[in-house]
Amino acid sequence: MTLNLLARELGASVVDCSDEFFGAADALLLATTPQRPGTYGLRGADVDGWESRRHNPDHDWVVIRAAHPGRIERVELETTGFRFNAPRRIGVDVSDSAEGPWQEILADADVQPNTVNEYPVADAGRSAAFVRLRIFPDGGVARFRAFGVVDVARSRPPEGVRLSDIRLGCRVRASEGSFGDPWAVISHAMPRNTHDGWETPRRSDADRHFAELSWPEPVRLRTLEVVATPFRGNCAARIAIEASADETSGWAALGTFEITSGATTTIELPATDVRHVRVRALPDGGFSRLWFYGARLPLSHPQAQE
Repeated sequence: MTLNLLARELGASVVDCSDEFFGAADALLLATTPQRPGTYGLRGADVDGWESRRHNPDHDWVVIRAAHPGRIERVELETTGFRFNAPRRIGVDVSDSAEGPWQEILADADVQPNTVNEYPVADAGRSAAFVRLRIFPDGGVARFRAFGVVDVARSRPPEGVRLSDIRLGCRVRASEGSFGDPWAVISHAMPRNTHDGWETPRRSDADRHFAELSWPEPVRLRTLEVVATPFRGNCAARIAIEASADETSGWAALGTFEITSGATTTIELPATDVRHVRVRALPDGGFSRLWFYGARLPLSHPQAQE
């Protein structure tokens, strides 16, 4: 049984595209049925999909980070709503890097407008983390799906208990003046949009803004997953992590780490026993989720008896 490796709700995200003059490429990954808005903006009719400008002498392209690395067996290109402006042909490539090299898995396939075009993949090749859609010569596409099998050897979750969980008593607060719901950072669901997360103001003071997680009993941190899938243009470039053993102890720096916009970044932490942890977005920006993994400490642990 296959699943859509490009489903936004599973964590897929657009990395880059050649042109999105009439419609944003992010719409390609939506799970909703394409609509015809029937409204007009500064650039013409509003569209529910990705649409490039006219008269491309060659082709347009979009690069997508798959939700999980996997092997693609079937591709769907939906052009619902694009009756007179769908591309004529497409090609699909895969790679382990957003910059390539690329392996072609679908070449020069004809496209029908205003329908769902299905294409079997004869040779899926190796598993890959990125997919590139090429449209010839230009035009609009409502949705793009790639059905396949996850490569479990490359998609193992972090070891330990997910500590970012209200069932473990985890609480969240954020500094004043930040945006979004700070409780969203421990949600178990993948983020829906950039409102589903936490964000600082532009050019904010890094010492002022933070998101803080606390536990009623000490926990041992080992790994952090920073989910920033919808945050393409407003993601933090780095995060600084600080930890504290209790309310009276000072804050100890655990390090500063780069994170990737529009993706999930996994950070291995030094084993640290804490009750509080602060995450700062540097130099500003935001993220969707802070999933800490590790262990709950037994009640016999010295900190638990304090």
